[in-house]
Amino acid sequence: MGGPLILALLGCNQYEMFRLAGYQQATFSNDADIVFVIDNSSSMTDEAEDLALNFDVFIDTLTSTEGGKLPEGSVSEAVEAYILYTRERGRFLDYQLAITTTSVEDPGTEPPGLYGELVGEYPVVDDSFEDVSFEFSANLLCEATCWQSSSVPSEPNYVCGEEPDQITLQYLDCVCGLEEWEGNCGSGDEEHLEAAFLAMCRGVENPPDECYDGTPFTNGDVMSSPDLLRDDATTIFVVVTDEGDGSRRLGQGDYDASPYLELLDLFDRQYRFAVIGPNYDVDAGTLTCNSGGATTWGTERLQQVAEETGGFFRPIAQEGAGGDCENTDFSTHLEELGALLNQLLISFPLQSVPDVETLLVYVDGIEIPLATEDAITEDGEVTCDCWTYDASENAVRFHGSAVPDYNQDVEIYYKPLEGMPRELPF
Repeated sequence: MGGPLILALLGCNQYEMFRLAGYQQATFSNDADIVFVIDNSSSMTDEAEDLALNFDVFIDTLTSTEGGKLPEGSVSEAVEAYILYTRERGRFLDYQLAITTTSVEDPGTEPPGLYGELVGEYPVVDDSFEDVSFEFSANLLCEATCWQSSSVPSEPNYVCGEEPDQITLQYLDCVCGLEEWEGNCGSGDEEHLEAAFLAMCRGVENPPDECYDGTPFTNGDVMSSPDLLRDDATTIFVVVTDEGDGSRRLGQGDYDASPYLELLDLFDRQYRFAVIGPNYDVDAGTLTCNSGGATTWGTERLQQVAEETGGFFRPIAQEGAGGDCENTDFSTHLEELGALLNQLLISFPLQSVPDVETLLVYVDGIEIPLATEDAITEDGEVTCDCWTYDASENAVRFHGSAVPDYNQDVEIYYKPLEGMPRELPF
Protein backbone atom coordinates (compact mmCIF):
# COMPACT_ATOMS: atom_id res chain seq x y z
CA MET A 1 0.00 0.00 0.00
CA GLY A 2 1.45 3.37 -1.02
CA GLY A 3 1.74 6.69 0.76
CA PRO A 4 -1.43 8.35 -0.67
CA LEU A 5 -3.59 5.52 0.58
CA ILE A 6 -2.03 5.73 4.04
CA LEU A 7 -2.89 9.43 4.11
CA ALA A 8 -6.42 8.62 3.00
CA LEU A 9 -6.73 6.09 5.81
CA LEU A 10 -5.66 8.63 8.41
CA GLY A 11 -8.55 10.90 7.41
CA CYS A 12 -11.13 8.12 7.50
CA ASN A 13 -13.56 7.06 10.16
CA GLN A 14 -13.38 3.50 11.53
CA TYR A 15 -15.71 1.99 8.95
CA GLU A 16 -13.88 3.61 6.04
CA MET A 17 -10.57 2.50 7.52
CA PHE A 18 -11.79 -1.06 7.73
CA ARG A 19 -13.15 -0.92 4.19
CA LEU A 20 -9.79 0.25 2.83
CA ALA A 21 -7.36 -1.58 5.10
CA GLY A 22 -9.34 -4.80 5.24
CA TYR A 23 -9.43 -5.81 8.88
CA GLN A 24 -9.80 -4.29 12.34
CA GLN A 25 -8.80 -5.82 15.65
CA ALA A 26 -9.86 -3.95 18.76
CA THR A 27 -9.75 -4.20 22.56
CA PHE A 28 -6.70 -4.71 24.72
CA SER A 29 -6.77 -6.37 28.12
CA ASN A 30 -4.32 -7.43 30.77
CA ASP A 31 -6.68 -10.20 31.91
CA ALA A 32 -5.46 -13.80 31.65
CA ASP A 33 -7.64 -16.87 32.26
CA ILE A 34 -5.12 -19.69 32.81
CA VAL A 35 -6.42 -23.25 32.50
CA PHE A 36 -4.05 -26.06 33.44
CA VAL A 37 -4.90 -29.27 31.58
CA ILE A 38 -3.28 -31.92 33.76
CA ASP A 39 -2.60 -35.50 32.73
CA ASN A 40 -3.80 -37.40 35.81
CA SER A 41 -2.93 -40.87 34.58
CA SER A 42 -0.85 -43.15 36.83
CA SER A 43 2.47 -42.30 35.14
CA MET A 44 2.26 -38.60 36.05
CA THR A 45 2.46 -38.58 39.86
CA ASP A 46 6.09 -37.44 40.09
CA GLU A 47 5.52 -34.67 37.57
CA ALA A 48 2.47 -33.37 39.43
CA GLU A 49 4.52 -33.28 42.63
CA ASP A 50 7.24 -31.25 40.89
CA LEU A 51 4.63 -28.84 39.54
CA ALA A 52 3.14 -28.29 43.00
CA LEU A 53 6.49 -27.87 44.75
CA ASN A 54 7.70 -25.30 42.21
CA PHE A 55 4.51 -23.33 41.74
CA ASP A 56 5.76 -20.46 43.91
CA VAL A 57 8.25 -19.68 41.14
CA PHE A 58 5.37 -19.07 38.76
CA ILE A 59 3.56 -16.82 41.21
CA ASP A 60 6.75 -14.89 41.97
CA THR A 61 7.32 -14.32 38.26
CA LEU A 62 3.72 -13.42 37.59
CA THR A 63 2.83 -11.11 40.44
CA SER A 64 3.81 -9.56 43.71
CA THR A 65 3.10 -11.36 46.98
CA GLU A 66 0.34 -8.85 47.64
CA GLY A 67 -1.71 -10.43 44.87
CA GLY A 68 -0.64 -8.15 42.07
CA LYS A 69 -1.71 -4.86 43.65
CA LEU A 70 0.64 -1.87 44.02
CA PRO A 71 2.02 -1.99 47.58
CA GLU A 72 1.31 0.80 50.04
CA GLY A 73 4.00 2.51 52.10
CA SER A 74 6.30 5.50 52.26
CA VAL A 75 6.91 7.94 49.42
CA SER A 76 10.18 6.21 48.53
CA GLU A 77 8.42 2.82 48.50
CA ALA A 78 5.68 4.25 46.31
CA VAL A 79 8.25 5.60 43.85
CA GLU A 80 10.05 2.26 43.79
CA ALA A 81 6.74 0.47 43.22
CA TYR A 82 5.85 2.82 40.39
CA ILE A 83 9.20 2.20 38.67
CA LEU A 84 8.61 -1.54 39.02
CA TYR A 85 5.09 -1.12 37.66
CA THR A 86 6.24 0.77 34.57
CA ARG A 87 9.14 -1.60 33.87
CA GLU A 88 7.40 -4.89 34.63
CA ARG A 89 3.72 -4.35 33.99
CA GLY A 90 3.24 -8.10 33.75
CA ARG A 91 3.79 -8.38 37.48
CA PHE A 92 0.44 -6.68 37.85
CA LEU A 93 -1.39 -8.90 35.40
CA ASP A 94 -5.02 -9.58 36.31
CA TYR A 95 -5.02 -13.37 36.29
CA GLN A 96 -7.03 -16.33 37.47
CA LEU A 97 -6.14 -20.03 37.58
CA ALA A 98 -8.14 -23.21 37.07
CA ILE A 99 -7.42 -26.92 36.58
CA THR A 100 -9.08 -29.64 34.54
CA THR A 101 -7.69 -33.03 33.50
CA THR A 102 -7.10 -34.91 30.28
CA SER A 103 -9.87 -37.43 31.13
CA VAL A 104 -12.93 -36.84 28.97
CA GLU A 105 -14.91 -40.00 29.72
CA ASP A 106 -18.44 -39.87 31.10
CA PRO A 107 -18.51 -39.54 34.93
CA GLY A 108 -20.28 -42.92 35.10
CA THR A 109 -17.33 -44.78 33.59
CA GLU A 110 -14.39 -46.26 35.49
CA PRO A 111 -12.21 -44.36 35.91
CA PRO A 112 -14.55 -41.37 35.65
CA GLY A 113 -13.70 -38.37 33.50
CA LEU A 114 -14.19 -34.65 33.99
CA TYR A 115 -14.74 -33.69 30.32
CA GLY A 116 -13.60 -30.15 30.95
CA GLU A 117 -14.97 -29.72 34.48
CA LEU A 118 -12.80 -27.70 36.86
CA VAL A 119 -11.48 -29.25 40.07
CA GLY A 120 -11.19 -27.93 43.58
CA GLU A 121 -13.17 -26.44 46.44
CA TYR A 122 -12.46 -23.10 44.76
CA PRO A 123 -12.32 -24.05 41.06
CA VAL A 124 -11.20 -20.58 39.97
CA VAL A 125 -8.33 -19.09 42.00
CA ASP A 126 -7.54 -15.44 41.40
CA ASP A 127 -5.17 -12.82 42.74
CA SER A 128 -7.56 -11.89 45.55
CA PHE A 129 -6.70 -15.11 47.43
CA GLU A 130 -4.31 -14.67 50.32
CA ASP A 131 -2.12 -17.60 49.20
CA VAL A 132 -2.65 -18.27 45.50
CA SER A 133 0.09 -20.88 45.29
CA PHE A 134 -1.35 -22.94 48.17
CA GLU A 135 -4.91 -22.89 46.78
CA PHE A 136 -3.74 -23.93 43.32
CA SER A 137 -1.50 -26.69 44.69
CA ALA A 138 -4.34 -28.00 46.86
CA ASN A 139 -6.60 -28.30 43.81
CA LEU A 140 -3.82 -30.03 41.89
CA LEU A 141 -2.75 -32.48 44.59
CA CYS A 142 -6.17 -33.25 46.07
CA GLU A 143 -8.23 -33.72 42.91
CA ALA A 144 -6.05 -33.81 39.79
CA THR A 145 -3.22 -36.19 40.72
CA CYS A 146 -3.21 -39.98 40.67
CA TRP A 147 -1.99 -41.03 44.13
CA GLN A 148 -1.53 -44.54 45.51
CA SER A 149 -0.88 -44.46 49.26
CA SER A 150 1.64 -47.31 48.99
CA SER A 151 3.92 -45.15 46.84
CA VAL A 152 3.72 -41.90 48.87
CA PRO A 153 6.50 -41.44 51.46
CA SER A 154 5.69 -40.92 55.13
CA GLU A 155 7.04 -38.17 57.41
CA PRO A 156 5.52 -38.68 60.89
CA ASN A 157 7.16 -35.50 62.21
CA TYR A 158 5.59 -33.23 59.62
CA VAL A 159 3.62 -30.33 61.15
CA CYS A 160 0.66 -28.97 59.23
CA GLY A 161 1.37 -25.55 57.76
CA GLU A 162 5.08 -26.09 57.18
CA GLU A 163 6.44 -25.78 53.62
CA PRO A 164 7.19 -29.36 52.48
CA ASP A 165 10.39 -30.48 50.74
CA GLN A 166 8.46 -33.40 49.30
CA ILE A 167 4.86 -34.52 49.16
CA THR A 168 4.16 -36.98 52.00
CA LEU A 169 1.17 -38.84 53.41
CA GLN A 170 0.98 -36.38 56.27
CA TYR A 171 1.14 -33.31 54.03
CA LEU A 172 -1.66 -34.64 51.80
CA ASP A 173 -3.79 -35.43 54.85
CA CYS A 174 -3.27 -31.85 56.11
CA VAL A 175 -4.13 -30.20 52.83
CA CYS A 176 -6.87 -32.49 51.51
CA GLY A 177 -8.31 -34.25 54.53
CA LEU A 178 -7.56 -37.72 55.86
CA GLU A 179 -7.09 -40.00 52.81
CA GLU A 180 -9.34 -37.72 50.74
CA TRP A 181 -6.55 -37.39 48.18
CA GLU A 182 -6.14 -41.07 47.31
CA GLY A 183 -7.18 -42.19 43.82
CA ASN A 184 -8.24 -39.51 41.33
CA CYS A 185 -6.57 -41.55 38.60
CA GLY A 186 -7.72 -40.64 35.12
CA SER A 187 -7.96 -42.48 31.85
CA GLY A 188 -4.90 -43.66 29.99
CA ASP A 189 -6.50 -42.20 26.85
CA GLU A 190 -5.40 -38.61 27.34
CA GLU A 191 -7.48 -36.08 25.37
CA HIS A 192 -5.74 -32.78 26.01
CA LEU A 193 -7.30 -30.80 23.18
CA GLU A 194 -10.80 -32.17 23.72
CA ALA A 195 -10.56 -31.29 27.43
CA ALA A 196 -9.50 -27.72 26.58
CA PHE A 197 -12.41 -27.39 24.16
CA LEU A 198 -14.96 -28.76 26.64
CA ALA A 199 -13.64 -26.47 29.38
CA MET A 200 -14.52 -23.56 27.08
CA CYS A 201 -17.95 -25.11 26.39
CA ARG A 202 -18.66 -25.06 30.13
CA GLY A 203 -17.86 -21.36 30.42
CA VAL A 204 -20.25 -19.80 27.89
CA GLU A 205 -24.03 -19.30 27.88
CA ASN A 206 -24.54 -20.51 24.32
CA PRO A 207 -22.05 -23.27 23.57
CA PRO A 208 -21.55 -24.15 19.90
CA ASP A 209 -23.31 -27.28 18.65
CA GLU A 210 -19.95 -29.02 18.41
CA CYS A 211 -19.79 -29.18 22.22
CA TYR A 212 -22.48 -31.85 22.15
CA ASP A 213 -21.05 -33.94 19.31
CA GLY A 214 -19.75 -37.29 20.53
CA THR A 215 -19.10 -36.09 24.09
CA PRO A 216 -20.76 -36.46 27.52
CA PHE A 217 -21.51 -32.71 27.45
CA THR A 218 -25.23 -31.94 28.02
CA ASN A 219 -27.42 -28.92 28.63
CA GLY A 220 -26.84 -29.48 32.35
CA ASP A 221 -23.17 -28.62 31.84
CA VAL A 222 -23.86 -25.21 30.30
CA MET A 223 -22.33 -22.45 32.46
CA SER A 224 -21.06 -25.03 34.96
CA SER A 225 -17.86 -22.93 35.01
CA PRO A 226 -19.42 -19.45 35.04
CA ASP A 227 -16.32 -17.66 36.34
CA LEU A 228 -13.79 -19.24 34.00
CA LEU A 229 -13.93 -16.96 30.96
CA ARG A 230 -13.92 -13.19 31.35
CA ASP A 231 -14.72 -10.67 28.64
CA ASP A 232 -11.65 -9.64 26.63
CA ALA A 233 -9.31 -11.93 28.62
CA THR A 234 -6.75 -14.13 26.89
CA THR A 235 -7.18 -17.82 27.67
CA ILE A 236 -3.92 -19.69 28.29
CA PHE A 237 -4.07 -23.49 28.24
CA VAL A 238 -1.13 -25.02 30.11
CA VAL A 239 -0.86 -28.71 29.22
CA VAL A 240 1.27 -30.87 31.52
CA THR A 241 1.65 -34.44 30.27
CA ASP A 242 4.02 -37.28 29.43
CA GLU A 243 1.71 -38.53 26.67
CA GLY A 244 0.70 -37.32 23.22
CA ASP A 245 -2.79 -36.12 22.43
CA GLY A 246 -5.42 -38.76 21.70
CA SER A 247 -8.47 -36.53 21.30
CA ARG A 248 -11.51 -38.25 19.83
CA ARG A 249 -12.20 -35.97 16.88
CA LEU A 250 -8.90 -36.90 15.23
CA GLY A 251 -7.94 -40.31 13.93
CA GLN A 252 -5.04 -42.37 15.21
CA GLY A 253 -1.92 -41.40 13.34
CA ASP A 254 -3.31 -37.98 12.44
CA TYR A 255 -0.75 -35.37 13.49
CA ASP A 256 -2.65 -32.28 12.29
CA ALA A 257 -4.46 -30.53 15.18
CA SER A 258 -6.03 -27.83 12.99
CA PRO A 259 -9.61 -29.10 13.55
CA TYR A 260 -9.24 -28.33 17.26
CA LEU A 261 -7.86 -24.86 16.60
CA GLU A 262 -10.93 -24.28 14.42
CA LEU A 263 -13.18 -25.48 17.25
CA LEU A 264 -11.53 -23.11 19.73
CA ASP A 265 -11.88 -20.28 17.20
CA LEU A 266 -15.67 -20.67 17.55
CA PHE A 267 -15.48 -18.90 20.92
CA ASP A 268 -13.99 -15.77 19.32
CA ARG A 269 -11.37 -15.35 22.04
CA GLN A 270 -7.63 -14.91 22.09
CA TYR A 271 -5.96 -18.08 23.35
CA ARG A 272 -2.55 -19.70 23.56
CA PHE A 273 -1.14 -23.10 24.45
CA ALA A 274 1.92 -23.66 26.63
CA VAL A 275 2.85 -27.35 26.73
CA ILE A 276 5.19 -29.29 28.99
CA GLY A 277 5.11 -32.60 27.16
CA PRO A 278 6.95 -35.62 25.73
CA ASN A 279 10.53 -35.08 24.60
CA TYR A 280 10.13 -35.46 20.85
CA ASP A 281 12.64 -34.20 18.30
CA VAL A 282 10.64 -33.76 15.09
CA ASP A 283 13.70 -33.36 12.84
CA ALA A 284 15.37 -36.49 14.19
CA GLY A 285 12.07 -38.34 14.56
CA THR A 286 13.02 -39.55 18.04
CA LEU A 287 11.12 -39.72 21.34
CA THR A 288 13.37 -39.94 24.39
CA CYS A 289 12.56 -40.55 28.07
CA ASN A 290 9.15 -41.75 26.93
CA SER A 291 7.78 -43.02 30.26
CA GLY A 292 4.16 -42.47 29.25
CA GLY A 293 4.31 -44.33 25.95
CA ALA A 294 3.71 -41.19 23.90
CA THR A 295 3.15 -41.43 20.15
CA THR A 296 4.99 -39.19 17.72
CA TRP A 297 1.79 -38.05 16.01
CA GLY A 298 0.06 -37.27 19.30
CA THR A 299 3.04 -35.22 20.43
CA GLU A 300 3.19 -33.34 17.13
CA ARG A 301 -0.40 -32.19 17.74
CA LEU A 302 0.63 -30.56 21.00
CA GLN A 303 3.71 -29.03 19.42
CA GLN A 304 1.55 -27.62 16.61
CA VAL A 305 -1.02 -25.91 18.85
CA ALA A 306 1.78 -24.39 20.95
CA GLU A 307 3.58 -23.03 17.90
CA GLU A 308 0.52 -21.75 16.04
CA THR A 309 -0.92 -19.91 19.05
CA GLY A 310 2.29 -18.15 20.07
CA GLY A 311 2.93 -20.31 23.13
CA PHE A 312 5.77 -22.74 23.78
CA PHE A 313 6.53 -26.47 24.03
CA ARG A 314 9.10 -27.78 26.50
CA PRO A 315 10.07 -31.39 27.36
CA ILE A 316 8.76 -32.88 30.57
CA ALA A 317 11.76 -35.24 30.94
CA GLN A 318 15.22 -35.63 29.47
CA GLU A 319 18.44 -37.54 29.95
CA GLY A 320 20.57 -36.35 32.86
CA ALA A 321 24.34 -36.17 33.08
CA GLY A 322 24.53 -39.87 33.93
CA GLY A 323 22.36 -40.91 31.01
CA ASP A 324 19.32 -41.68 33.15
CA CYS A 325 16.00 -39.98 32.45
CA GLU A 326 14.82 -37.36 34.91
CA ASN A 327 12.14 -34.71 35.11
CA THR A 328 13.16 -31.38 33.64
CA ASP A 329 13.31 -28.32 35.87
CA PHE A 330 9.71 -27.32 36.49
CA SER A 331 10.81 -24.07 38.09
CA THR A 332 12.31 -23.02 34.74
CA HIS A 333 9.14 -24.02 32.87
CA LEU A 334 6.96 -22.08 35.27
CA GLU A 335 9.21 -19.04 35.13
CA GLU A 336 8.93 -19.14 31.33
CA LEU A 337 5.15 -19.42 31.62
CA GLY A 338 5.13 -16.32 33.81
CA ALA A 339 7.22 -14.50 31.20
CA LEU A 340 4.77 -15.57 28.47
CA LEU A 341 1.88 -14.12 30.46
CA ASN A 342 3.80 -10.92 31.11
CA GLN A 343 3.99 -10.47 27.34
CA LEU A 344 0.20 -10.07 27.23
CA LEU A 345 0.72 -6.43 28.14
CA ILE A 346 3.17 -5.69 25.36
CA SER A 347 2.35 -8.18 22.61
CA PHE A 348 -0.91 -8.18 20.66
CA PRO A 349 -1.35 -11.33 18.50
CA LEU A 350 -3.02 -10.79 15.13
CA GLN A 351 -5.68 -13.13 13.85
CA SER A 352 -4.44 -13.04 10.23
CA VAL A 353 -1.01 -12.54 8.69
CA PRO A 354 -0.89 -8.88 7.63
CA ASP A 355 0.54 -6.97 4.74
CA VAL A 356 2.94 -5.23 7.13
CA GLU A 357 2.97 -2.00 5.14
CA THR A 358 -0.78 -1.59 5.82
CA LEU A 359 -0.54 -1.85 9.61
CA LEU A 360 -1.95 1.12 11.54
CA VAL A 361 -1.98 1.03 15.35
CA TYR A 362 -4.02 3.22 17.71
CA VAL A 363 -4.32 3.37 21.51
CA ASP A 364 -7.35 5.30 22.78
CA GLY A 365 -7.69 6.88 19.35
CA ILE A 366 -4.09 8.13 19.21
CA GLU A 367 -1.89 6.70 16.49
CA ILE A 368 1.25 4.93 17.73
CA PRO A 369 4.26 5.25 15.40
CA LEU A 370 6.17 2.33 13.95
CA ALA A 371 9.74 2.01 15.23
CA THR A 372 12.32 3.52 12.90
CA GLU A 373 15.58 1.75 12.10
CA ASP A 374 17.64 4.13 14.23
CA ALA A 375 15.46 3.30 17.27
CA ILE A 376 16.55 -0.37 17.21
CA THR A 377 20.00 -1.17 18.61
CA GLU A 378 22.37 -3.84 17.32
CA ASP A 379 21.19 -6.07 20.16
CA GLY A 380 17.59 -5.70 19.01
CA GLU A 381 16.53 -3.40 21.85
CA VAL A 382 13.84 -0.91 20.86
CA THR A 383 14.40 2.55 22.35
CA CYS A 384 11.32 4.48 21.20
CA ASP A 385 7.69 4.89 22.31
CA CYS A 386 6.41 2.90 19.37
CA TRP A 387 5.42 -0.51 18.03
CA THR A 388 7.14 -3.23 16.02
CA TYR A 389 5.82 -6.26 14.15
CA ASP A 390 7.08 -9.66 15.34
CA ALA A 391 6.73 -12.09 12.43
CA SER A 392 7.61 -15.12 14.58
CA GLU A 393 4.56 -14.49 16.78
CA ASN A 394 2.47 -12.66 14.16
CA ALA A 395 1.99 -9.93 16.73
CA VAL A 396 2.25 -6.18 17.18
CA ARG A 397 4.58 -5.45 20.08
CA PHE A 398 4.50 -2.18 22.03
CA HIS A 399 7.56 -0.44 23.48
CA GLY A 400 8.33 2.30 25.97
CA SER A 401 5.46 4.49 27.08
CA ALA A 402 3.41 3.21 24.14
CA VAL A 403 2.64 0.05 26.13
CA PRO A 404 -1.11 0.36 26.79
CA ASP A 405 -2.40 0.76 30.31
CA TYR A 406 -4.99 -1.60 31.71
CA ASN A 407 -7.93 -2.09 29.36
CA GLN A 408 -7.13 0.81 27.08
CA ASP A 409 -8.71 0.59 23.64
CA VAL A 410 -6.26 -0.78 21.11
CA GLU A 411 -7.24 -0.67 17.45
CA ILE A 412 -5.09 -2.32 14.80
CA TYR A 413 -5.95 -2.03 11.14
CA TYR A 414 -4.37 -4.05 8.37
CA LYS A 415 -4.95 -5.85 5.12
CA PRO A 416 -4.49 -9.64 5.39
CA LEU A 417 -2.09 -11.21 2.93
CA GLU A 418 -4.54 -13.97 2.00
CA GLY A 419 -7.88 -12.20 1.86
CA MET A 420 -10.38 -11.79 4.65
CA PRO A 421 -10.24 -13.96 7.79
CA ARG A 422 -12.91 -16.59 8.38
CA GLU A 423 -14.68 -14.53 11.00
CA LEU A 424 -14.52 -10.86 11.95
CA PRO A 425 -14.10 -9.89 15.63
CA PHE A 426 -17.12 -7.54 15.65
